[in-house]
Amino acid sequence: MSNAVKIRKKNRVLHVETDRLVGFLNQGYDQIDEDGNVVKRATGGRTVSLPEYNKVIDENEALKAKVKELEAASKKAETPKK
Repeated sequence: MSNAVKIRKKNRVLHVETDRLVGFLNQGYDQIDEDGNVVKRATGGRTVSLPEYNKVIDENEALKAKVKELEAASKKAETPKK
């Protein structure tokens, strides 16, 4: 299995041929490396709970506000003083 990759879904870890990887990504498996770090995230086959989704939306809004704040501070610092 020289052209095999490692995939994981929850606590199930499998070694599959590279040509079958796309199908497993669509089923909700993540491709991982030997240390267990995610190389490619799943492209389908998963659901997200409403509280988890709302948490991400709230975090996204907070980060957008922070970006605007930092951009404004950056512009202020770049303007030449007279």
